[in-house]
Amino acid sequence: MTTPPSTDDPVAWCRSRLLVPGHPLALTLPYAAADKRDALVALLTVIGEIASVPGDVSDEQVAQRKLGWWREALAEGLPHPAVQAWLRSGAAQHVPPAGFDQLIDAVAAEIVPPRFEQVEAMERHCRLIAGPGALLEAMLVHDGTEPDEDEARRLVRLAAAGYRIRITRDLALDARQERWLVPLELQAEYQLTRQHVAAGEGGRRLDALVRHMAGDAILAIDKQISEFSAPAAWRNRHFLLRVQLDRNIGGKLLRKPSRVVEERVTPGRMSDAFSVWRRARELRKAASAQSRSGSA
Repeated sequence: MTTPPSTDDPVAWCRSRLLVPGHPLALTLPYAAADKRDALVALLTVIGEIASVPGDVSDEQVAQRKLGWWREALAEGLPHPAVQAWLRSGAAQHVPPAGFDQLIDAVAAEIVPPRFEQVEAMERHCRLIAGPGALLEAMLVHDGTEPDEDEARRLVRLAAAGYRIRITRDLALDARQERWLVPLELQAEYQLTRQHVAAGEGGRRLDALVRHMAGDAILAIDKQISEFSAPAAWRNRHFLLRVQLDRNIGGKLLRKPSRVVEERVTPGRMSDAFSVWRRARELRKAASAQSRSGSA
């Protein structure tokens, strides 16, 4: 397997890939704990490299071999910049190689694009794909300790809802690339197929589908966030702020669903930066108030 050339500063290599306009991390990283920022950049780079395999490799067997290479690279500390950053940043102290197994297994199941009959099947798929990354970040934030069962469940469901919004955003792009994750249940309800969307024939039916999918995901995000305690929300603030950016994308799609065929909506505008700042302030104030009431 060919790897990128090594670098004297692998964390800087990761930063150069993620801290760019349009990437959520460029807006959320400043709100993470200062001593965790390099580790977060390294961890999220590794997660992104693994998650991108199905989109980067068209041949199923090659993709499977590449995922196998990532298992080996993490276990043996091979000289890939992302792996070296994971080691040198301290991320590996809290997230061991075996911690990535669930993520790699989930990505392997997505090499051949799945098809769903019911909405619940799509939602399970989203939890399977997006959940492991959320739990890996939580392990890092918790200094290697897994979150308790309730917190883990909320994090997985939040990650899945954010992923559903990104699926909605990419409906037209995916349709043109013969990838279609809309359940048959919704296709029948809105009388819409991948071929319609790929050919630009969705019209009002596509608008209605986008509003339905984005709206449901936003409701799921709001429900899960409301169930976090103030200390848990503050502890996981970096992840919650990234989900806030997914929610912002969903809001933009609700207001103008035709965006899915006109552009690929990404965070980065002043309104996104302001919403992240405002949300971080709310989480900090709630945690501080909880702390004061607990010590009174």
